[in-house]
Amino acid sequence: MALENNPYPQDVRVRREAEELVVDGHDVVVLAPRGDTQPSTETVNGVRVKRYRRPEATGATGILIEYVVAVMQLTFRLLAEILRGADVVHLHNPPDLLFPVGGLARAMGRAVIFDHHDLAPELFEQKFGGGWPASILRWCERMTMRVAHVVVAANESHRRVAAQRGQVDPDHVVVVRNAPLKDTIASRPLIREGVLASPGLCYVGSLGSQDGVTILPEIIKRLCHNGYGPVLTLVGEGSELQTIKRLAQDLDVLDRIAFLGQVSHDDVPRTIEQADICLDVAPCTPLNHQSTMIKIGEYLAAGRPIVTFALEETRYTAGDCALYVACDDIDDFCRSITRLCEDESMRAALSAQALERAHEITWEASADRLRYAYALATDLAGVS
Repeated sequence: MALENNPYPQDVRVRREAEELVVDGHDVVVLAPRGDTQPSTETVNGVRVKRYRRPEATGATGILIEYVVAVMQLTFRLLAEILRGADVVHLHNPPDLLFPVGGLARAMGRAVIFDHHDLAPELFEQKFGGGWPASILRWCERMTMRVAHVVVAANESHRRVAAQRGQVDPDHVVVVRNAPLKDTIASRPLIREGVLASPGLCYVGSLGSQDGVTILPEIIKRLCHNGYGPVLTLVGEGSELQTIKRLAQDLDVLDRIAFLGQVSHDDVPRTIEQADICLDVAPCTPLNHQSTMIKIGEYLAAGRPIVTFALEETRYTAGDCALYVACDDIDDFCRSITRLCEDESMRAALSAQALERAHEITWEASADRLRYAYALATDLAGVS
C-alpha cells in the first residue's frame, strides 16, 4: 500500500483496510510518510509499516515540492517491494501521481488497485482556483484509474467519477465506504436532561481550508451572545489551526475552545461521547458534496445529535439522524444548535436514530466489499 497524504496508522481508512487484509491472511506492507516521533519501520497490529521522510508544506508551490519528494520515495520503494515479490500494489490518493509505477506493476503481472479517497482536481480548485493545474490533475486521475485493475471508491459519487470521468468499466469499480467498527458503537449514550445552558460541542477531523473550520469561533461567539455558555472540544490538526486560535482570541472565546490536537484513534469515541452535540462545518462545495466525512460515521457511532451543512454524501451517510443547515448559512447553523439545546426530546430521538443508522453502515459491511475488490483485482490480473 502506498500512502502520501497522512502518516500511518493515523489514516483511519488505510488502517482499517490494512488490518482487515492482515486478518484475511495477507502480508501487508504500508509505505507512508514518517511523523516526527515515529520510527522508520515497525509492525502495527500485524501490518508492516515502512516510513519515508517528506517535507511538510503549505501553498501551491510547497505542496508541489511535497508531492515530488513523496512520489520519488514511493516509486522507488514500490519498485523494491515489487521486486521482492509483492502480488498486489494498492495506490491511495491524493496525489494521483503514481500511475507510472502502477503501469509498470501491471506490466509485470501484478494486480493494481487504486483507492480513490479524494477528488484531487476539486480539492485543488477549492484551495487555489481552477486553471491548467486542475486540468493536469484530471488527466493524472484518469491515468491512475486506467492502470488499475479495480478502482475502490469511497462512495457512489466517486463511483460515478470513475465510470464517467475516468471511463472505468462500472463492474471494476467497488464502493468501500468509510464506516464505524461495530464494537465502537455506543450502547446507551448519555442525554443530559432539560435545556442545555452550557452545551458541550465537538468537532473531530482535519482543520484544513476546505473544511470550513474558521467559522467555529464565530459560532461560539453567537451562541454566547444568545445567552448560552458553550464549550467546544476540537480534535484534529491542520493548516487552519492557528487561524482558529487567532479568531477565537479576537472574538474573546478562546477560553471556550479545548484544543486537543491529534487524539489516538482508540480515544476518539470516548471523546465524542462526552459531547452533547457534534458539528461538521464543511461548506457546500463540489468537493465536499461528493465526499464521505469519516467524522459523521464516528458521530453516529457515539449516538450524538449532529448539526451539519446539507452536503449530498453526508445526507446519505447520516440519513434522518442530523439537522441539516441551509448551505453556508451560519445563522441557520446557530439556530439548529439552539433548537437542540432547548429540546431534550429531539436530542434523544436523534441519538436513538444515530445508533440505529450506525448499525446499518458498519465497517464490517465495507470489509466484505474490500475483500471482493481484492478477489476481483487478482482475478483480472491472473494473480494466484
